[in-house]
Amino acid sequence: MFDVYFCKHKQSAVTKNGKPYDNVILQDKTGTIDAKIWDPNNAGIDDFDSMDYIEVHGDVTSFQGALQVNVKRVRKCKEGEYDPAEYLPVSKFKAEDMMKELLDLAGSVKNPYLHQLLEAFFVKDEAFIKTFRQSSAAKTVHHGFVGGLLQHTLAVTKLCDYFCTQYSVLNRDLLITAAICHDIGKTKELSLFPKNDYTDDG
Repeated sequence: MFDVYFCKHKQSAVTKNGKPYDNVILQDKTGTIDAKIWDPNNAGIDDFDSMDYIEVHGDVTSFQGALQVNVKRVRKCKEGEYDPAEYLPVSKFKAEDMMKELLDLAGSVKNPYLHQLLEAFFVKDEAFIKTFRQSSAAKTVHHGFVGGLLQHTLAVTKLCDYFCTQYSVLNRDLLITAAICHDIGKTKELSLFPKNDYTDDG
């Protein structure tokens, strides 16, 4: 294995025998993989930290049913040697298409107060809209990628819209508004990629 990866996380540790090693999480657009540097003081291992882009030489092995990289050499990359966008996991759907569909659902809300609430966030607040479109819905559990929050919100809202066609007792305006807004706190709870980690507020 030989390629450039984004170092999402790096942590030093010690084996039972007292030998130092590094736990590393490597990331590219397809996702993440655990890696081990068993000889971190080797001359072939450049100094690097979390959030760096690194050129990795190593072997892919299986450990307890999961793939893992046994790192042999590391070179810290310089700016211009990589495109950060190539290392971010992204939604398989276009953000523009998802946002249009979500706004169409928001626009169908007839209650003037709920409609005004949705407009305040999803039409008039440009800073919020930009962050919402780029945010993930979680660190790892579900929709943990760029556009994940938008994709998750749209999916929940469409389900609620469907339920309203099956159960007339439901208040559609209230349910659609709640679905669209149910996770907007994630824009404050999680930082944007490439970090995608819990903030102090979160």
